[in-house]
Amino acid sequence: MDKKNVNLVSRILKIYSVLPRVPRSALTIEEFKEQVRHCYGDDIEEKSLTKAIQRDLELIPSLLSTGALSVTDGKGRKAKKYQLSQDAFIEQFNSELALILVMANNYLSEYLPYDIHQNVKGFFEAATQQLTKDTRLDNWQSRFRFVPSGYSQNKNSHYDSKEIKIIYQAILEDDIWLDTQYRKEGHFESQAYTLKPHGIIHYGYKQFLIASKIIKGKSELRTFNMLNFTEVKIIPEKISVNIDPYDVDDLVEEREFEDAFFDREELGVFCVFEGELLEELEINPIGNDQIIIHLHDQYYELSARSVITRSRMEWFAKNAHLIQIISPDELREEIVDRASIALEKNDLCDPIAKFLNI
Repeated sequence: MDKKNVNLVSRILKIYSVLPRVPRSALTIEEFKEQVRHCYGDDIEEKSLTKAIQRDLELIPSLLSTGALSVTDGKGRKAKKYQLSQDAFIEQFNSELALILVMANNYLSEYLPYDIHQNVKGFFEAATQQLTKDTRLDNWQSRFRFVPSGYSQNKNSHYDSKEIKIIYQAILEDDIWLDTQYRKEGHFESQAYTLKPHGIIHYGYKQFLIASKIIKGKSELRTFNMLNFTEVKIIPEKISVNIDPYDVDDLVEEREFEDAFFDREELGVFCVFEGELLEELEINPIGNDQIIIHLHDQYYELSARSVITRSRMEWFAKNAHLIQIISPDELREEIVDRASIALEKNDLCDPIAKFLNI
């Protein structure tokens, strides 16, 4: 390709990237001229620059694989305004990428703030159009569903609060610090925290903010349930604090986003379980250095080292009828206490009175 054509392609791509996309407001050539001026040379006259941009704009509709360039005629002496439709894209997605985007839309629409999802909705619409064109099937949005974990289907997104929108802004802009009020899980009162956000972990039906918590000029890396922020404000001035390095993979491996029992100490777990749990434990080990030994019939011995997080405790409690915990004592006692309380509350003799401790 000769230099002239390379320059033309470069100009078209720059104009395409600068053009506002629905729902952003349309702009006149004058309003976005400064952002593309450098593509036309430093010595070009203003009148010539406007005409050159106009000529390049007229090429864009023929290059779009989906969507359109809309032109609003100005009334009277007002200038024309230009705007891309939300699904306007030069890029031609292959079927695999289009399918991934369609699937992602069903998932992300449940967990992204409405404004953020609306601003990228066009990508998903373009992917659907291109997938429909490739396969001649027109109902791709209804062919995939992501169902949150839990006992019921969450029909309403809880991730559209003003607090969560500010958190996403802080994640995207990177240099934002936050003053927050946060309620720990299982508590009623909120506490004040100064936070430097880093990222987000999605776990089950919850999202957790990864952030450095600032205490007396020092930082501690923590995770926070994003639904439990009662107030979030951007700190107007930057804070001078050294932020400790972090590794998201380490946070995930250590399950830092989950509450844990026994001061988060890694305990040696030793138990005997029935064969019904064998496949599950082989696929999802209960802890590090897990060893399973077949004893006899349908009984197996397990040893592992594990921090007893809330989800692990729930797993032990759910399967208590299939497990005999030998050690540690504190885990066995916790399970026995839960079973005893459940038995007492569900005694057939006057159950309501027992539940209310009457």
